[in-house]
Amino acid sequence: MFRTINVAALSALCIFLSGCGGAPAGKPDTAADIAAIRTLQASWNAAVEAGNIDGYVAVLDPEIELMPTDAPPVRGADNYRKFLQPVFVNDTYRIEAVGPTDIQVDGDLAYARYDYIIHRTPKGSAETFSTLRKYLDVMRRQQDGSWRVYKHVWNYNEPGLTP
Repeated sequence: MFRTINVAALSALCIFLSGCGGAPAGKPDTAADIAAIRTLQASWNAAVEAGNIDGYVAVLDPEIELMPTDAPPVRGADNYRKFLQPVFVNDTYRIEAVGPTDIQVDGDLAYARYDYIIHRTPKGSAETFSTLRKYLDVMRRQQDGSWRVYKHVWNYNEPGLTP
């Protein structure tokens, strides 16, 4: 018998089954949607930790809107890519999840609420800066049934923090 489960393969299977009659016609398969979103989040985190801009942008809806703390919004995947250039050139990152992610699916939109500690280390430095951040993402189902990040919002718990 199988002793380990490949989460990505299981998610892909759930998505495949939901599109091939795995769920009753007209009834959404929320479990498959949540599994697909968790896989998207894992890919996103891996891209951040690898400093992989292409991998990061791959999870974004073309009409993404980033709403960072104390800064103007960034709209569109191409503008988000430009925003990321200095982010990954100057620093490396490690993501530490704090508690579970709450995912709610509502038709073609889903909402993910989670907390991360982001450990940022400037390249060439031994000093790491860690911040606890609260996130809310809106995901949008794409034409092919996949999910992408449509709105990305965060803020800090620490008052007066400089990111």
